[in-house]
Amino acid sequence: MTIGTKAPEIDIEHWVSLGKDRFKAVKTFEKDKVYIVEFWATWCGPCVQSMPHLVEVQNKFADKGVQIISVSDEDLETVQGFLERKVRGSEEEGKESTYAELTNAYCLTTDPDGSVHTAYMNAAGQNGIPCCFIVGKTGQIEWIGHPMSMDEPLEAVVEGKWDREAFATEFKLSQKIDFLASRVMRMPKEKALEAIEEARKEAGDNEMLKAQIDQLVFQVELRELGPLMQKNDTEGAMKLLDDLAAKNAGFAEQVLQIKMMIYSQVKDYAGMGKVLTKMAESDDGMTLNAVAWNAYEMLSQMDKPSPELLKGAIAAGEKAVKLMPESGAILDTLAHLVYLSGDLDRAIELQSKAVKCEDASQGGIKEFLEELKKEKASKK
Repeated sequence: MTIGTKAPEIDIEHWVSLGKDRFKAVKTFEKDKVYIVEFWATWCGPCVQSMPHLVEVQNKFADKGVQIISVSDEDLETVQGFLERKVRGSEEEGKESTYAELTNAYCLTTDPDGSVHTAYMNAAGQNGIPCCFIVGKTGQIEWIGHPMSMDEPLEAVVEGKWDREAFATEFKLSQKIDFLASRVMRMPKEKALEAIEEARKEAGDNEMLKAQIDQLVFQVELRELGPLMQKNDTEGAMKLLDDLAAKNAGFAEQVLQIKMMIYSQVKDYAGMGKVLTKMAESDDGMTLNAVAWNAYEMLSQMDKPSPELLKGAIAAGEKAVKLMPESGAILDTLAHLVYLSGDLDRAIELQSKAVKCEDASQGGIKEFLEELKKEKASKK
């Protein structure tokens, strides 16, 4: 199956929700209507995170002949049990709801025999969920991809402005690259790089495909890391990683993350601190906050926190706050790190800002401020 293929019929066993009865169970696709067949599972975090977006899309396009059909291959009892759970974070927001209430805007189903999964996911060579297929007004597959990326193509399909042929060319080459990825890791390095460069020629100026190809190069080059680590050759591993980053600037972020992992394994806290300081040049506030908090958790377990690691973590935390100054969670991370450094007054200042943010109800932000204030009072 690929773009332009006639969409197979769907023989779904359990239609758990019919979108507040706005829709009906279907087996064949009606002409002039648009369907989104989306695959999910209760255990899949990204699938659950995509649910609010599916609700938004369904509500936006319901009057334009669009029907979302979300398909799990789990048993009915498992799905029903999941739907009874409270939506994560809804209690803190004062809008407590279940996943059944959240998802009742669209058709949520389960097909335990996996026939629909086989007809779509397996047939199209798709291995990861969530994944959705847009079935257009002629009953053909128009687009395949992650549901969080479907808005633009869906709008074009609905409006009759979708260039199926152009996307088909891109998608088929992407499939070819995915197939190549499964082969090159078993090929000698030089042969693998030759095959990748042939694919690069076909990709032309397509930035998305070029990024996929660059990632293949990175994975092939990175194969040399394993033997170095087996020999405990940390210096050789770092040189390999530095060479990769010098070869392609696009590898820099991944290189830093791998360095962090290696330094963590060998407990080289000074090395970790240097990497965090380098990471602080990034403009990705969420990632910086994540690495800064991970460093805090490590530092908080030490009898005497590593000054180099603490310095690097604070640098990453400071940059995250600069990028996202209205995030209570990010201010909270920096406050914890600053507190470890011994600056109680600044920790209180940061945490006082954190509690005023919209996300202040999560992660014990208010509780930490109270702890800081009690400590301050005890020193008077």
